[in-house]
Amino acid sequence: MSLSCQIKNVEEWQAVLDAISALVEDAMFIVNTDGVSFRGTDPSHVALLDITFPKSSFEKFEGKTSLFGIRVGDFKAVMDSAGKNDVIDLQLDAKKLLVSISGSLNMKYKVGLLENSEVNQPIPRCSYKSKISIQPNTLSRILTNLEKISDNILINSSSGQVEFSGQGDYGDGKINIDSRDFEMNDLDSQEKITANYSLEYMIKVIRSIGKTSKMVNLEYDTQKPMHLSFDMPSATKVEYYLAPRVQ
Repeated sequence: MSLSCQIKNVEEWQAVLDAISALVEDAMFIVNTDGVSFRGTDPSHVALLDITFPKSSFEKFEGKTSLFGIRVGDFKAVMDSAGKNDVIDLQLDAKKLLVSISGSLNMKYKVGLLENSEVNQPIPRCSYKSKISIQPNTLSRILTNLEKISDNILINSSSGQVEFSGQGDYGDGKINIDSRDFEMNDLDSQEKITANYSLEYMIKVIRSIGKTSKMVNLEYDTQKPMHLSFDMPSATKVEYYLAPRVQ
């Protein structure tokens, strides 16, 4: 077996697979002695998701360097059948991913694998002049409210304050938060910054990963990709990059 592991952070895996399924239909996972990772972009190359489940995030872990491709919908359906307090065992052989779920129900699944494909996706390397750390529920509410009137989100930030806004055919909306609000953990803007991004692509990841994360960190700058990182309950690393919207 090139992978044999046990998972207790079930909700994190479910949230991550939810995010991946919003991005791609087929996913390639990398296994090595340090853990399991995924990196992929949507077909239009607007967004990139980079995820690592390190060895320390597993209850038990044995892995050898290998790849496995899988239909995300199939993997997600199996993992979604587990309850949050269940224990999941994964074993990988040449043709199948074997999934055993123990808890309120004892379940076993075999999920077919896909042929290996290219996994070398470069990570954007940018420096940023603005950073926000905000509670996921708050950010989700902001995006949901602006989504009602706009397809994009404009972020204006300066020292001590950030404004999220959107504009559409039927009107416009603005939501302001300053550094004193309890929902805001950190607001660092070196100068006045205006950045524009797709609401659709932001909402996809915030609604999925945000369900299990403790805090979401946004780094952005004018005409640069946004970098989102999530503070997860375990050592799981989740990073998301979103291309700027062209006016």
